[in-house]
Amino acid sequence: MQMPIVITEQEFQKGKELFSSFPQYRWKVSDPSEASVAEAIRVSGARIAVLGTERYQGPLYKALAENATGGHALIVRYGVGFDGIDTGQCKTQGIFLCITPGALDESVAEHTVALLLSLARNIPFCHGEFLQARFTRRTGFELAGKTLGLAGFGNIAKRVIEIASLGLRMRVIAYGRTPLERKAASEGLGPEEYLTRYHLSGYYTDFDTFAKNLQILSLLLPVTPDTTRFLNRERIELLPRGTYLVNTGRGKLVDEGALYDALASGHLAGAALDVFTREPYVPESGEKDLRKLMNVVLTPHIASDTQEANRNMQEMILRNIEAFLAGEFQKLTTAPGLESFR
Repeated sequence: MQMPIVITEQEFQKGKELFSSFPQYRWKVSDPSEASVAEAIRVSGARIAVLGTERYQGPLYKALAENATGGHALIVRYGVGFDGIDTGQCKTQGIFLCITPGALDESVAEHTVALLLSLARNIPFCHGEFLQARFTRRTGFELAGKTLGLAGFGNIAKRVIEIASLGLRMRVIAYGRTPLERKAASEGLGPEEYLTRYHLSGYYTDFDTFAKNLQILSLLLPVTPDTTRFLNRERIELLPRGTYLVNTGRGKLVDEGALYDALASGHLAGAALDVFTREPYVPESGEKDLRKLMNVVLTPHIASDTQEANRNMQEMILRNIEAFLAGEFQKLTTAPGLESFR
């Protein structure tokens, strides 16, 4: 008997060939809206759902729990972030929430650097001019010797540092909440040894000091209640005039209205964004549309959308489903803070 699994349309299409090669699963493809997903779960009897980045607030969890009939259900996110999932309802309804950690690190790191280069050399602007039969030039700048500040210091950030420091000869500093001494000690290193190992010129727990020492800011933080609108108007004002911003973390890290004002005024020289508060992008204010600015590079959340990252995520999704159905909960790649059902 085939096991029903509900999966959102975009996620299924990315992995259709691989997913369809598992005859023991009956894939019920759904529009990503919560009403559609919940209905697909009810109709199919599924207790497993594979979801994208959309926000799910209520009916989805109830439908999964009803099909689990006192047991557990499973949500697998096609990706790493899970800010669209209500973790409280997962806990109360006995629903495992799995993510695909590590599957997209290389792709996101490469896209982060690609956006850096696009900003530095005005590639989108010059390309657009060329398509209009205009041979317009705009002077750029070298990244070598510039200071890149990374807010967030996970695996993606560490890969960005390798490319930026060793490949582009940039000076790289990082911001995090864990004191340097504690981070170093956790790896059996002294502070200076830690900085050397990760090719860092500095590490700060104070954003004010961190901000004063950078020329380009890259956001690679997860979204939590503490980091929502992390880059607000006050923090933007702390950045040196002429700073550039790259965000491949999460859209909710940034106050987009304040960002628009800083870009329009020239306080920020430019920004490259792959993620937005609302996706597809909708301006928070009709008058503050980032698409109208000439000093931005915008991509539609494609940092992790490579053949290699997609394959990695698909394989990890299938391993999680297999472990769940076998009752091997200790093998699940559960989201942080949701390990209690193991």
